[in-house]
Amino acid sequence: MAAQDKPAICIILFSGDLDKALSALALAWTAAGEGFTAHIFFTFWGLALLRAERGRDPNPLAHLFKLLLPVGPDRLGLSKMNFGGLGARLMNKLIRSRQTETVGQLLKMAMEREVHFIACRGTMEILGIKETELIKYEHLTVGEVTTFLTLAKEARIQLFI
Repeated sequence: MAAQDKPAICIILFSGDLDKALSALALAWTAAGEGFTAHIFFTFWGLALLRAERGRDPNPLAHLFKLLLPVGPDRLGLSKMNFGGLGARLMNKLIRSRQTETVGQLLKMAMEREVHFIACRGTMEILGIKETELIKYEHLTVGEVTTFLTLAKEARIQLFI
């Protein structure tokens, strides 16, 4: 089946919370396995999952945001009951004890199924994040909101997480 013949799912990942990232990645990974073309638009705090490194910014305010925004999927907090990071540590321990996938594992699994990632250019500009700070992935593009809207217009499912 050609890519244009496949149903599509488009997800906006606005949050950098562990539980929300787990949900977005699990949905995209599963949809890709079920024959969907899956797209995730990473914006604001959701961009943390795509960061491979923490670059410097000459603007002190932007640099502060870059320092506060986690790098990668392994340092995310919970949306509820985070308790200064303790909740996230307990959740990750629970995930490991139940032998289910972590956010980092789901991110890799989504990449193996060629889920398309779109990093929001506007958010990157606001926070001073450069393309060189993002993970290396063949299906990662930096795009505008209009990039996502064009994809979502044709998608069967659109989600905001």
